Amino acid sequence: MSTYPLVSILSTFKDSKDMLILVMASVLSQDYPNIEHIIIDSASIDGSVELLHEYEKLYSNSNCKLKWKSEPDKCIPEGANKAAALMTGDYFIFLTNPFISTSSLSTLMNHLIDESLDAVCGGVLFHKEGIVIRRWKGNKWNWRFGWMAMNETLCMKKELFVKHGPFNEDFNNAFDYDFQVQIFKDKETRCKSIKVPLVYFYAGGTSGGSTAGNIVSIKENIAILKHLKISFAVFTVLCKCIAAFLAYTFVYKKDISKELAQLPGMNL
Repeated sequence: MSTYPLVSILSTFKDSKDMLILVMASVLSQDYPNIEHIIIDSASIDGSVELLHEYEKLYSNSNCKLKWKSEPDKCIPEGANKAAALMTGDYFIFLTNPFISTSSLSTLMNHLIDESLDAVCGGVLFHKEGIVIRRWKGNKWNWRFGWMAMNETLCMKKELFVKHGPFNEDFNNAFDYDFQVQIFKDKETRCKSIKVPLVYFYAGGTSGGSTAGNIVSIKENIAILKHLKISFAVFTVLCKCIAAFLAYTFVYKKDISKELAQLPGMNL
């Protein structure tokens, strides 16, 4: 890659100071030389705002420009849309968990630029308290059979957001699925998956971690497909659920706590 287009990294947080530290330190450690990091904080009261002020100097002395604001949001996708409205990069990625290595973003961008793609995604290691509970290998499959990219590794042209955005604020738990179905059913989208783990995902969130959360997510997934006039919506979501169940059931539960301890920001 001979040129380095600006990449916008979009992050949203609410009262998640520890994760905010990890993500900011991870972004600052990237070897890709042209980044803007846009952070929307949802009026946190846990010290996140003070932390953002502290990190402004670190960003100003790096190859990464920081943009941030802290104000109330009615839902997660509203915050994501606020971040997207501020992006000036030619490419963007939505990140709320840390990259695995300093070259994670460069790996994605090398494929995007060198192969003239619209989007590229990779693998993820889901873990809970340092124990791997799922491996998202990055294999590309058919979205009609429940496949979706891992949002934290889906780096794409800004043009896709202009064409298929904004994020639908009616779907708080699965707005990323709604957006992905639109871009992947678009036959003009050129996307590639790379079988490389790029992000450590800390298990939990609004769509997982509890039976109630999973049920809400399933209902939203079905509603999304019906809203987009996709036939056999229940079948597609059923495939998605089966794939997830198998992935969680038959995973090799490796202890990666030592690797996590080496992440930038862990000792801050």
